[in-house]
Amino acid sequence: MPKVHALLVGIDTYRLPHLNLRGCVNDVELAERVLRDRIASADLVIEKRCDEQATRAGIIEAFRSHLGSVGADDIALFWYSGHGSTGPLPEEIWYAESAGMCQTMVCHDSRAGVPDLYDKELAVLAHEVVRTGATLVTIMDACHSRSAMRDGLPAGLTPRSAPGLEAPPELRDLLPELVADATDPSGPVPGAQLPGHVAFSACDEWESANERPFPDGWHGVFTEALGHALARLGPDATYRQVLGYARCRVEGRLLRQIPNLEAIGDLADREVFGGALRPRAARVTMRYLRDRWEVDAGAVHGVVTGSRFGVHRTAPLREVHVADVYAQRSVVDPVDWAPDEQQQYDMVLTDVPLPPVAVSIQADPDVVLRLTGTVRTAGPGGGPSPHIRIVPTTDESAFRLAIRVRQADAGRTIQVTGLDDKPLASPVPVDDRGIQQTVRDLDHIARWLQVRNLESASPALEEAIRLELVPALPGGQRPPRDGVPAPVKDLDFAYTWTGATWEPPTVFVRLRNTTDRKLFCVLLDLTDRHRMHADLFPGAYVAGRWTAEAGNGAAVTLALPPDRPVEPGASVTDWLVLLVAEEPFSSAPFELPRLREMPRSSTRGARRGVTGILDRLGLLAVERDLEPAPQVALDWAVKTVEVTTRVPGGGPEDPGRSPRTQPARG
Repeated sequence: MPKVHALLVGIDTYRLPHLNLRGCVNDVELAERVLRDRIASADLVIEKRCDEQATRAGIIEAFRSHLGSVGADDIALFWYSGHGSTGPLPEEIWYAESAGMCQTMVCHDSRAGVPDLYDKELAVLAHEVVRTGATLVTIMDACHSRSAMRDGLPAGLTPRSAPGLEAPPELRDLLPELVADATDPSGPVPGAQLPGHVAFSACDEWESANERPFPDGWHGVFTEALGHALARLGPDATYRQVLGYARCRVEGRLLRQIPNLEAIGDLADREVFGGALRPRAARVTMRYLRDRWEVDAGAVHGVVTGSRFGVHRTAPLREVHVADVYAQRSVVDPVDWAPDEQQQYDMVLTDVPLPPVAVSIQADPDVVLRLTGTVRTAGPGGGPSPHIRIVPTTDESAFRLAIRVRQADAGRTIQVTGLDDKPLASPVPVDDRGIQQTVRDLDHIARWLQVRNLESASPALEEAIRLELVPALPGGQRPPRDGVPAPVKDLDFAYTWTGATWEPPTVFVRLRNTTDRKLFCVLLDLTDRHRMHADLFPGAYVAGRWTAEAGNGAAVTLALPPDRPVEPGASVTDWLVLLVAEEPFSSAPFELPRLREMPRSSTRGARRGVTGILDRLGLLAVERDLEPAPQVALDWAVKTVEVTTRVPGGGPEDPGRSPRTQPARG
């Protein structure tokens, strides 16, 4: 097993006070907790540099002394939370940066007589680590902007971006190795991505990385999401899967910040930290600690205040209510029973409040008033909708899920969009019918989002069933059941040009049970038309150590919808949501038609009388019905993957060219 050497750097307090932040040291503490929880102590060595310890010289020294001495098969992890910026290189080595400006890390003493730490210098330090044969993983929760920050940043967010530098540093103030490399005409220009280096970044170069308050304090939005991913995913998770999980969580809160992953070759598809993540505990446990009852699941596991846990497989049901949530634990209060303080209890989640979707409105005051009034009567019995909450635009980023209503066409129409203003529904007129339709659209999209972003706190079953999309062999033949699945980068599938037409990809969708016991599964398909259905795998047991195939064992064609032209650059996205439980539950409550389509009436009669947690979540999300609490606390889990199908962008004249793809978003 490789040893992980981690250097964690967080800077809240700068020598120049106007640069101060609030969540970077918290990021370091969160990262340390997650690493110590998931990696055996014998395989982990952590060094920290925070605030005044994180000077330019201090970071360089720690990088070299702590990460530069790792073994050939070990992992060197550099995690930085603080300001990022840009700056020009000295004139003598101007040619080392094609864009004219370098990205920089703003150290504690930067700009107080000391230069920033340039990305070209970090490349020198990275090379020193990689050439030992170790794998270097860098996580940068800072802005990487090459241009000005975007305008209109919502309140409640703090960008981790310091103003760009106008004057270059003196050549003598940079690492001498950089100067030597940059001035050597026989060598490559420093700064290129190296084999053996996995680089996570909080956002694109032109975007802002942000921090905001969470239940356990201020954090970088990316660090919170990454910690959440590392805390939940299994030991065989890859770097790409971690990025996809974290990216989905970031974009659920803030669409204008998109995390990225860079790695050469197949490095992104290797196990995180060389497989050093140890298996998680089989089940959440409850113990009496610090004069309170606690469960060992917290914010990074998806627990929210108001959730309920129950003692596994007890009758009558014995539940606890989540009172306070911390990063990796939660304080709970027993509900009408008295646990034994000397006993430890196995717990499973029995109730989870579905997060309301924040709706901000950019419209004339009278339109805002009419929309708000309609939302107040859109719920059960003429009450308010339980799925959406009208909030000011300045507050939209405070919610985990958010959408927007915009007035357009000189005030004649209104439209539902994402926070990036991407349309989610076609515009409607600003009249009574249009107002009613807009609220129906909001409610429908909110229900869809609540299921797509559903999280389970119990870790027992999350990795029990592997969801595999295996490309069909030539002629549509079935690949061997026990063979190694062909690697599919990013779960990103492409049409093939046959010389006359575009042929859609075909795959076999498999559910592989890695445990010795049978488990009940439902596979939901959430389309980008906001439809939700279980046609692929509506519900059945998968035997222990067995593999089931969705779609009744037939190959699944990943094709664009009939009304979407098959032309270069076209694409479609599906989110596959796998629900796993110990006992059967109904998939019917999760059925949701396409936006603005009527639901299928044939399934409504099957929705009554269900009591399992997954049945109830389906009813709450789609039907808005309140059902009795489950009578027995059973284990359950949810896993979501994003699947993209695209037509390569080169066109028939150049079918070999494909557009740049981005990692899957959860």
